[in-house]
This record gives sequence, C-alpha cells and structure tokens, in this order.
Amino acid sequence: MNDIKTRADILSIMREFYDKLLVDESINFYFTKITDTDKHLEHHFDVLATFWEQSLFMKGGYHNNMFQIHKDLHEKHSFKKEHFDAWLKHLYSTIDSNYEGKHAEQMKTNALSMATVMQIKFQ
Repeated sequence: MNDIKTRADILSIMREFYDKLLVDESINFYFTKITDTDKHLEHHFDVLATFWEQSLFMKGGYHNNMFQIHKDLHEKHSFKKEHFDAWLKHLYSTIDSNYEGKHAEQMKTNALSMATVMQIKFQ
C-alpha cells in the first residue's frame, strides 16, 4: 500500500468515507437533514480536499473557519460523542484500507485532534 500523496488520493478517501457516512443512520442526518451536503457532494469534496491538502502537505488555500462551520451545525443539532466516534471510525477504516505511511497516520492524528477539540469546545 502507498501513502497519501496527492489531491486525487484525498478525493478518493473523501468519496469512500462519505459513502460510509451517508449510509450510517447514526450520523447521516447531518448530511441529509441538518444540511443539504448530500446534494452538493462534489463541491463539498473539493473544499475537503483543499482543507486536507493544507493539513497534510502545507499547501494552503483553505480559508473557511472549520470550527465555526461545525459549531453552527452543533447549534442546530448537538454533536454527541457517538457522532464523533462514528465519524472517526469511518475515516480511519477508509484510510487504513487504502493507504499507509506518514501522511495516512498524520490524517488520522489530525482528525482525532479536531474531533477532540470540537468535543471540548461544544460542551
């Protein structure tokens, strides 16, 4: 298995990851009812790829406030520990089944850090 190296790799992860999220009834309503992300997936994937390129490759280009976006969602329907756990489980399994190496591990570490900070801030 190869490491995550390109935007195309990140887009591949995001597509498989969202396939899992959208069928998981414990979390899919955030994408189908709370927001309409499911109707704009290609645009959402593009934003996510830019975010992860910045996070993994220090490429820059992501200008949104990721925490504020999720705080706004949290105010509409509170995120619970089980939502963060499902999100991490699906992301980790997607990464682990397709990639290994420094960037793969960094993506999982960054995701855990973000989920942890959000859980603390959103209490």
